[in-house]
Amino acid sequence: MKMNGVSDDGSECHFRYRHLDDVIESDQTHQKRATLEAPLRYKHLAGEERTTVEKLLMGGLPLADVPEPSPKIVRLYVSSAGYDTEAERTAFMLHVYPDMREYCRDQHGIDFQAVDLKWGAKTEGVVPMPTEQMCLREIRRCRELSMGPVFLGLLGQKHRRYIPPDEIPGSEFERIYEALVNNGHDVTPLETYYKEDTNVTPILRRLTEPIDMMGCVIQSNSDTLAKLQHLLATGADLCLKETSINETDYQKYQASDLHMEGLYELSPESRADKSLIYIREFTNTDKLQSDSVKSDYIDFNPINQNVDNTSVQELDDLKSTLKFLLPTSNIDESETEWTGNGLKNPKREEYLKALARKMFNSVKTLVDRAVEKRNPLVEDELYNEVLQHHNIATKLCPNFHGRSDILAAVKEYLLSETDQPLVICGGAGSGKSSVMAKIALDINVAIQNNDLAMRTSIVCRFLGKTQKSLSAQQLLYSVCHQLAFAMGKYRHEVPSDYKTLKLYFIDLLQRGEFGGMIIILLDSLNVLSTCDNGHKLEWLPSRIAANIKIVVTSSTESKDTLQRLTNKCPTNIHELSPFSSTDCEDMVKLLMNNRELAVTYNQWKTIKDAFKMSTQPLYVTLVFSEVCRWRSFDDSNTTSLGSCVEEIVNSVLDRLEQKHGRALVSTVLGYITASKAGLSENELFDILSVDDVLLNNLYVEWHPPLRRFLPRLFTAIKHELDDYIEEREMDGIFVMFWKCRLFSSVAECRYLGDETFSQQIHTNIADYYLGKWSGARKKPFQYPSLLMTKRKIVNAESEACRLLPKQPYLFGTSIVDERYNLRKMTQLPYSLMMSERYDDLREKALCNFDHLYYRIKSSSLQQLLTDIDMFEDRQTALVGDALRMSGSALEMDLNTLGVELTGRLIPHIKTYPNIKQLIRQCDLAEQKFCPLVPKCQIYSAPGGPLQYECDVGGNVYCPVDIDVFSSEDGILLTAKPYYSSRVRVWELSRGDPRPDMMMPVGEIHPTRNGKYLNVFQNDRSVKIFKSDCGELHGEVEYGLGTMSDLEVSNKYLVFAIEKGAGPYVIDLQRCALLHKFSFHTHAVAINPNDTHLTFNSGRTLILYELPLMERKCVAQTSDVPQDIIFISKSLTCFVLTRSKMVESVFFDIFNRKYNTNCILTDLETKECVLSHTEKYLLVRSAKCLYQVDVDTEKIIRQYQQLPNGIFVDPSSQYTGAGFTPEDELIVASRYTYLAVWSAQNGEPLRVLHASVSSITKMFTSEAVNKCVSLLEDNSFQVWNLDNLDSDIFHSNEIFPGPVKGLSVSSECGQVVAFESRVPEAKVMTMDDGRVTDIIQHSLESEDQIKEVSFSQNGRYILTRAYRTSDQDEDDAEWKILRDDIIWDMSANRKVYQLQNNRFVVFSKNSELCLMVACQKHSQFDWAENAYNLILLQPDSGSSASLDFPKNTEFVSTPKILTTDTTNYFMCVVQTCMKKESSESFMESIRWHEIRLLVRDLSQAGNECIFLRVQNALPEADETSQFLDAFPVENDNVFLIYGNNVESYTFDAASGIIRPQNIEKGALLYNVEKEVCLKHISSFLEPSTDINNIQFSSRFSVVLDSKTNIYSGCNYTTRCRSETEFAPGTACLALDGRYVVGLSCNLREVLVTRSNDGFLKGHMFVHGRATCLNVGADDRTVAVGCEDGRVLILSLILELSDPVRDIIEHFPSRLHVPDSSRSSKEHLIKEDIRRMSCKTPDLVRLSARIQSARAESRRPPSRQMISTAVRVTRQTSQVRSEACVIQ
Repeated sequence: MKMNGVSDDGSECHFRYRHLDDVIESDQTHQKRATLEAPLRYKHLAGEERTTVEKLLMGGLPLADVPEPSPKIVRLYVSSAGYDTEAERTAFMLHVYPDMREYCRDQHGIDFQAVDLKWGAKTEGVVPMPTEQMCLREIRRCRELSMGPVFLGLLGQKHRRYIPPDEIPGSEFERIYEALVNNGHDVTPLETYYKEDTNVTPILRRLTEPIDMMGCVIQSNSDTLAKLQHLLATGADLCLKETSINETDYQKYQASDLHMEGLYELSPESRADKSLIYIREFTNTDKLQSDSVKSDYIDFNPINQNVDNTSVQELDDLKSTLKFLLPTSNIDESETEWTGNGLKNPKREEYLKALARKMFNSVKTLVDRAVEKRNPLVEDELYNEVLQHHNIATKLCPNFHGRSDILAAVKEYLLSETDQPLVICGGAGSGKSSVMAKIALDINVAIQNNDLAMRTSIVCRFLGKTQKSLSAQQLLYSVCHQLAFAMGKYRHEVPSDYKTLKLYFIDLLQRGEFGGMIIILLDSLNVLSTCDNGHKLEWLPSRIAANIKIVVTSSTESKDTLQRLTNKCPTNIHELSPFSSTDCEDMVKLLMNNRELAVTYNQWKTIKDAFKMSTQPLYVTLVFSEVCRWRSFDDSNTTSLGSCVEEIVNSVLDRLEQKHGRALVSTVLGYITASKAGLSENELFDILSVDDVLLNNLYVEWHPPLRRFLPRLFTAIKHELDDYIEEREMDGIFVMFWKCRLFSSVAECRYLGDETFSQQIHTNIADYYLGKWSGARKKPFQYPSLLMTKRKIVNAESEACRLLPKQPYLFGTSIVDERYNLRKMTQLPYSLMMSERYDDLREKALCNFDHLYYRIKSSSLQQLLTDIDMFEDRQTALVGDALRMSGSALEMDLNTLGVELTGRLIPHIKTYPNIKQLIRQCDLAEQKFCPLVPKCQIYSAPGGPLQYECDVGGNVYCPVDIDVFSSEDGILLTAKPYYSSRVRVWELSRGDPRPDMMMPVGEIHPTRNGKYLNVFQNDRSVKIFKSDCGELHGEVEYGLGTMSDLEVSNKYLVFAIEKGAGPYVIDLQRCALLHKFSFHTHAVAINPNDTHLTFNSGRTLILYELPLMERKCVAQTSDVPQDIIFISKSLTCFVLTRSKMVESVFFDIFNRKYNTNCILTDLETKECVLSHTEKYLLVRSAKCLYQVDVDTEKIIRQYQQLPNGIFVDPSSQYTGAGFTPEDELIVASRYTYLAVWSAQNGEPLRVLHASVSSITKMFTSEAVNKCVSLLEDNSFQVWNLDNLDSDIFHSNEIFPGPVKGLSVSSECGQVVAFESRVPEAKVMTMDDGRVTDIIQHSLESEDQIKEVSFSQNGRYILTRAYRTSDQDEDDAEWKILRDDIIWDMSANRKVYQLQNNRFVVFSKNSELCLMVACQKHSQFDWAENAYNLILLQPDSGSSASLDFPKNTEFVSTPKILTTDTTNYFMCVVQTCMKKESSESFMESIRWHEIRLLVRDLSQAGNECIFLRVQNALPEADETSQFLDAFPVENDNVFLIYGNNVESYTFDAASGIIRPQNIEKGALLYNVEKEVCLKHISSFLEPSTDINNIQFSSRFSVVLDSKTNIYSGCNYTTRCRSETEFAPGTACLALDGRYVVGLSCNLREVLVTRSNDGFLKGHMFVHGRATCLNVGADDRTVAVGCEDGRVLILSLILELSDPVRDIIEHFPSRLHVPDSSRSSKEHLIKEDIRRMSCKTPDLVRLSARIQSARAESRRPPSRQMISTAVRVTRQTSQVRSEACVIQ
């Protein structure tokens, strides 16, 4: 395993950077880099724009020049007079807005929102209409946010709303009032409803009634409002005549909504792109005026109830003005006939649909135009991220006050040469973000004004405020890009993988390669998500370059984050203190002055009293927010203030509930609070529209035209929560969040405390993102009883379409520019979990292929794993583990996800239904990318006891020190080679590697809580390091001496030295030597409570109290203690003496007495282990484990042998033992096994095989149910003991080394494979990929199998081996001869063995087998070679010997042609014809004849028949000679011949060599009829190597060694695949329609189409592949791998094959419940069966070990003999029962 920053050989890996100014123009590599870097350097921008971007990224951009954020939303405000256009607006909601929303989302990746506050206008006094101020605020917000059209005006016959303004400037009111009085008007209504507010400057007159508390019009008082408006309009007319007011002020009292809502405020140049007007005219207004609903469509004077002619004239003037101002394309005019009953008449449907189509096209045109004009920087992630954080700082800073001490400390830090970050901490609401914003803006101004002594750049991030600052990976990726830009490094070389990115970031900060100072500001580190464990701050270095300054903030409530920061930089931490009450008052005064506000004396007294209760900056801000609401005429009940932030928030929510109703407020704010990633207004309105409980509470007396939520209800609430709710850009849209976590906490407690209500909230959110009611689906509901009575509704049951958008994972249809539904993937898992819909969570999200695939593709694998980890479930945990294992493959190609998951999760298909569903989805989805489907487990599977394994480091030959301990960061495993300074760290619970730490040479001794790591150095000192960051905490020098024993507790380190006085006691926190004793000590111990210390002096055991070092008691042991274990229940120790006796010692400190008890004696005792609950003591001997009850101090159980059937090296010993948490299990390691027993009854549960390499150490943890084993080869394995009940084989490696060859039999469903290191072949079943049989060809470990193959029916296996015993002989046999064995797999027996064999061939039905044995071999004359044919009947084992012609050598491999009546042996041979001299009887002439040899095998006496090409093809030339023969169907043979061939040459190593570059022909010949059926005069290419051609199963396609494919009637069609295959790996499949092979780098399996060479798919191979074979079914593919695995795949084509039927009939996909598979008996039996499959490996290993020990064994020393004598004498006096038994 490659560690972070460490190469495979253990050497350190450094990132290499290159400055942009180092680029050499002539270097093509650098030119390529420069081309890639150009857009990332913004060289495509114009000069001024580029300068602005550079200043923004570097710092120093003036605030006035900061660009506005680029909007990604089209927000269209819909303005109208009211109900007269209700039908048109309803038609728009039905047919325009949903389609436009989908269009914008799919085509442009932007959001669309129509803001129609007056839809549902005819509410009959039930739902109030929006006020003027509410409308104006929304239109301003549309202008700020919308990138496209902003305004849609709808004009009918109605023009005015007779509603007075809610506030009037005081001086203006006085002039109107005076004009009315002077003209004799009654001004009593003005005096009654308008009151003076002196809290604002200038003074205002505010309308108090009949406007309700929420500022909305009360419809029941519409007559009063109309009279007020008429009175004010009359006064305005009088004032205009007297010129006491101007035209603009006059319009407030006369103009329509269309005027007031800001049409004319649009700039002239943007009107054409921002505005649309629709004008509707009735052609028969006389008929309308006589209709009963006329008042809804025509303005009537509220005073005299006549048609308001003034309004009619103003409307005509407005239409003329609009036509003058706007292009004709932006105005749509329609004339229609009034047909009665408004526009609800069915005859008007066509009109409405046509209007909707026209309006959609008009809006679409403006949207497309806006997108075309959009600045390309909108898509630049870095630019937008920096701009967003710059704007956040700007918004936070204007009202900053105080904190001069913190600012001074920051300034001092920036000017210092410290190499640590600076930390600012404070409680919630202490103003950390404001301080950070002030620092950022001050530095920006200083850079702008050149006030700094050196070149300076600033990087500022407010974590959690943007999408790119939520997780560590996203944060670092953005920051590194900005740092690379500032430092002049290549941005395109910034890594994206978190582990690499973390190292890259640390390296940047520690190198500091910048000609000046870089300041990095990171606010709110405590809000980082747990993704990638980024919240543990491993990415933040504790030491940085002197020119790099980092300022971070964190909340004091986040203890873990603050502790980590304290560990990293203990001297640079500053805490924000609360304000003084005077500071709070000054801050409020400052804010009031800025807003030109004032308060009354009593109100100011209320403010001062409030600051006596709380002085938090956030509290001050909320107090000012309340003050802004106060009016001078308010009574004391409305101006009270809560005593803390929570009380103020609750009072605001109380006020909202009183105004709008508890049901509405609680539901609306409940959804915002419950959403994980916020909600946009569109999403909120959609979700509220399916909440029928809320809708029935709202629509009790009235029902809108569509069953949807009225937007204006939320708008009124939102405007009152401006100081509490903010909008952020998330996932490409603007979403609403609570501004502060305190606000969210209050709302969560208030609205989500009810579990039932909370679950319903989350359920509705989940249903929305699932698309349950999207599109045209109608959701059922019930009408409220009151509404049924009023509307005379008979049936309470109904259903309605809610117009919700569809929720696909992928928006649009473009593959090039894919847009993902990030909102769904972020929110759905969380909402399903919180609603406790666990089945849906598995089915729809965490075990759903589409969700997994698109979640990874749109974000990252770690984001998905974070979602999975939040749900504690076995099935999803298995999916998460499978994804972690597949990380490297998914990083290369995400399209391998289906194969990766299937290949790992198949073993769980019979147990978990959701995993079965996921695998089915993977099988079908993978067809899009690769037609190869795993038939069984092909990769390491999760869920088994073995969780993962890892190498400590490459080429490490020294002892490795491994420790497992709990720490604040989790369960850590440290591995450090003794003579290395590098410590590798893993977090065990997730298996994640942590950053390496540098420590001195020596062993590591962690404290019990894992806080400190202690290393003894040079036998003089102890260095103490912090475990979370590896930083040196302190060093304690103790003199000179080698440590002999030590004990480390949480507070103290106590150790003894070999020669000298001791022990030494070190206080770890203070890094000080607490005390040094003057005894010669062998063993020390500290009790778990850190209150007492005990050690020995000879046989005396002394007890001291810590930290006073007061002696409490003394005891005597039977011999010198070698190890001491202290328990916490009482002052009792367990002592292992030098004579290997285990005894207990109890200290009675009150009476100064002690008591000892001998428990057992075993001469081979190694150690004692106390259980975590201190219930048991486990004594580990060499070959026995003793379980001792701590209370009774008696042996209750012994563990000596592993279960029968498991091979154990007789000389092996137990190397480790321990307990699991809660002491449920005992785990011990011996030889290559890990044995697990029940601690309750001693029953064996599992025997786990670690590896062929022996286990040297074993560790258990008291925190997690896991075990770690260290192997001899310096690798370690982590075992998850929670999975002991799982019959899952973690790893499917069948060999410890590379697979060299394999064969597939689709008939019997098996694969046989072999490796080169041992003469074994292993047989696997395709059903589950497990080894069923081991074929041991030879007992000689040096022999090598060269080939394996199945017979046609799969019953027999042929193993062909090369005997190494022949290699060193001078008369060695021919190298191509083999030692062949035929095995009958049905009977598990050896059928026949033949040495010096040349060929083996089976008949088609496998009834016959022909073996060609070499009887004589000549190295000089091939004609002297002699062969014998052995005809074997494998079923019966009978054999017969057949003669082979003399002086004949094989040209081609022999075959057997099976006909209906007999079998024919055939091959192409070359015969040496000799003519002897009649005189000397010596050879005088020699010539060669090449012929086809055919022999009928039905009878042994049948003669051989020889055929020349001319016999089968009379017209053939005399130089035409046979090359090869291939049996085909129907008694035919396919013969290949070559032209212009005299004879074939002979090679001493490989035999006859056929010529390569010759013209070839072929013919189809019937052997029995002796007739040529077909002749192909030109076959293949002349250069084709005939030795390496393949025929498809039906001989329709030929594949040569260069992957040329020949097909067609005469094999004339030639196709050359562009795909490069590794030599010798390409195979034909599916009758030659496809080619399957390995890539050149052996990392992929490739599938190409043979007719055109198209790459149909590819599959990633972990490690490297070594060989590939295709079964006779043309579909099964087996791939051997370098790591000993065999991948068994099936080739399935999506279009031509019944995919579902084929896959579901795989045995591995069939759901056959088997309860016995998880039983204890089955598990232990299965363990034994697996061990038996590995027994030959273990036997050879044991033999080698014994041999090595014998060679290195030395005679016993004098000291060893004397020690044995002494121990024997001692044990003869006290002999325990255990010892007698042994």
